[in-house]
Amino acid sequence: MSPALALDLEVAAVVAVAVLIVALAAAASGACRDDAGTAAAAAEDVERALGGATLVAYAQAGEAARARQRCCAFCQSEYVKAPGELVRVVPACGHFFHAACDADRWIRTRRTCPLCRGALWPPAPRPPVRAAAVVVVA
Repeated sequence: MSPALALDLEVAAVVAVAVLIVALAAAASGACRDDAGTAAAAAEDVERALGGATLVAYAQAGEAARARQRCCAFCQSEYVKAPGELVRVVPACGHFFHAACDADRWIRTRRTCPLCRGALWPPAPRPPVRAAAVVVVA
C-alpha cells in the first residue's frame, strides 16, 4: 500500500469518527427530536397541577396526609386548622404546601413536587397485557 493511500484512509477514518461523535452528541442532547408536543403537554400538566382543583383548605387535605406532614416544606411553620388556610396539593404524591409560600414558582420551573421531587401527576395506567394464545402442533 502506498503512503499516500494510507494517509487518505487515515484521514477518512478520523472524519468518520468525528461525524459519529457529532451525531451521538446531537442525539443525546435531543436536537433530533420533536419535543414541541412533549413540552406543550408538560406545560399543560403544570398548569393543571396549579389549577383550582389542587388548591384546597387545610381541613380538606386528608387526615392521613395531615398526620405525616405537619409543617410546610417551604416556610417550616406548622399548619393551623383555621378554616381559611389554603394549601396547594401535589396530585401524584399528596404533599401540600401553604398557598402563600412559593410552591407555585417551584412547580412551574422544575415540574416536580418540592418535597419529594416526584412527578406532578401519577403515571397513566397501562393497559393490561394479554397472553398470546399458543398453539401446539403435535
